[in-house]
Formats: sequence, C-alpha cells, structure tokens
Amino acid sequence: MDDHIAAATDDLLEQILCEAEAAVARLRAVQASIVVELDRRQVATADGCHSTAEWVAGRLDLAPETAATLTRTSLALVERPSLRAALDAGDVSFDRAAELARLAPGDDLLDMGRRFDITGLRRRASRVRRMTRHDERRAFADRYLVVQPSLDESAWRLHGLLPGADGCIVERALDQRADGFPLLPGGTTCSRGQRHADALVSLATDSLGGTGDGGGAATPLVTVFVDAAAAASTGGEAGAAVAAGPRVGPGTLQELLCGGAVEVVATTAHGTPLAVGRSSRLIPPRLRRWVLHRDGCCTADGCTSRHRLQAHHVTPWSEGGPTDPGNLTTLCWFHHHVVVHGMGHAVDPASPPGRRRFLRPGRGSGPP
Repeated sequence: MDDHIAAATDDLLEQILCEAEAAVARLRAVQASIVVELDRRQVATADGCHSTAEWVAGRLDLAPETAATLTRTSLALVERPSLRAALDAGDVSFDRAAELARLAPGDDLLDMGRRFDITGLRRRASRVRRMTRHDERRAFADRYLVVQPSLDESAWRLHGLLPGADGCIVERALDQRADGFPLLPGGTTCSRGQRHADALVSLATDSLGGTGDGGGAATPLVTVFVDAAAAASTGGEAGAAVAAGPRVGPGTLQELLCGGAVEVVATTAHGTPLAVGRSSRLIPPRLRRWVLHRDGCCTADGCTSRHRLQAHHVTPWSEGGPTDPGNLTTLCWFHHHVVVHGMGHAVDPASPPGRRRFLRPGRGSGPP
C-alpha cells in the first residue's frame, strides 16, 4: 500500500483521502443509529453507567469528549432528517454534522454548512446557545489555575479554566502587553504562545516590583547554594540552586548576578559550607538611577521602550566586568530578560552606546 501511495499523483492522493473521509462519515452514521437505539433501550443504565456517553466511551474505547460528541450528535440527528441523510451519504463529514446538529433544527442547515467552515459554525452555534444563570455560576465555580513545577523546578507548567468574561480579560491583557514588546534581533518575532508566556511573566513582575521605570526599586537578597564539586565538573550546569527554590543553570545564575543582591554559599558533597561569597548589591541604587537617566530608554538598536528599564553589565559581572558607568547600559525588560538572559544573546561591546546590538549565542554578530 505504501508503494502505491508513493507512486500516486497529488490529485489521486487527494481523491483517496476525501473518499476515505466520506467512508468514515457513513460509518459514523451507522454508529449514530445504533447509539440512538441503545439509548432508547437504556442499555447504559442496565450496565451500571451514568449515561449513554459514558457507556459509549467504555465500549468503543473513546476519549470522554469524543464519546460525548458522538452521543449528542446521534440524538440530535433524530430531529434533523436532512442532515442525517447527508451524513448517511457521506456528503458531510461527521465533524461538520456535529457542529450543524448544535444549531436549531431547520431546512437551511445544509446551506449554512456550505457557507461556513467548521470554526465559523462553532462561533455561530455559540451565539445561539442559551446561557442561563446556572450556566454562568457553574462556569465560575469551575474556574481554576494550576501552576505545576517539574520535579527539580527547572520548568513550570500552567493550565486552567476561566469563565468567558474573565478569560477574555486575561487574553486581552496578555495581547496588549505582548504587542508592546519590540522585535527580536534580526527583526523576527516569537510565536504567539511564547509572547503570551513572556507577557504573563512581565505582568507578574510588575505586580511584585512596581513599574520599574527607573526608580530603583529594591531587589531582594538572593542566596544561591552551590555544590562545589558538581558545579566545577559541569561548568555550572549542575549543583546550583536558589534557597528554598528551584535548581538553576549558568544562564539563570548570570541573570541573578547581573541585577540583584546575591550571596553565594559553596558546599562540599556532604553539605558542609565550604566558603561564603560576598553579599552585595551589584549595582548600587544611585548608580542604577544615574545610568537609566543617562540613557533615557532602552539602548537596544531601534528600541524606544521605557518598560521596566534595567541596568545591564555589557561585560558580565560574573566574567569580571566592572560595575561602572562605562560597562553599564540600559535595557528594557524584554531585551534584558528575554533576549539576553532567556535566549542567550550578548550585548556587542563594539556597538555604539545608544544603538546596542546583540551577538548571537555561538554564532557571532547578528545582522545590523
């Protein structure tokens, strides 16, 4: 079969694919008739299931949402004979029939199906679906947000559910913040999901630390514990962790050293403190304010952002770069947190002070 597919023309493959989908639709029509009859006989109740959808999920080994769609559509097709006939003939896909079945019964269903794609049908169905006070209260009661770290807290997964209006507010806030981010070096952009992730972190940072517009908000002391043996043998890729927090790698450690007050505690393999490094605010507030005033806005070439301006060491402090005005430049939150410390770019020390360009990690200088 694979040899026949490899030898077929594009038009023939498209025809076979469409015929296969029509066959699937006809088989779903057969299943729909059977589900309706089994529901009439109350077979699910006799087998100890809560609903026909639950029974279908178990017997056909389907995901609960797939079984629910099959059951709901099967029962709805009883009142929509023209749509049922189109599914029997394979003239509409089952997914299209499922969306059309959500609309009010009527002879114009097939005509509407020809005028809208499936996404459009879903939008139209959502407009006519009744939303009762009970529905609203249930949606609000079902709201949740889970912030789940990995075992070593090196990455975090977020998922949840919000009522319609609240979800719209959150999306608009993320879009608004993400739309304010400048382009990446080279004129490219992150994906929408990545920009939303950056926007969420940006909004959370604002809520914890103020607007960051140059006022030199206090930065909390960060203690980093380092297993000396593990860190030495891996170049800092193992053995470092923030106190009562996640494990960190060399990139995150460099970001902490860049802008905060940090103390480093080195330990032996048995956990005994070996040495305690200096604890200091790496960029004194007065110097930070002066640098931000000198530059006025983000110094990245082409960027005029004033959002959460932060002083940054051109030559990293961890690599011996001095904390003096000549080695400090102003970057906005996006260029500092995302471009430099997130993506690994470095400020090109040869670029003009007011038009800082970036060096790509491991690839040399980026495009002008």
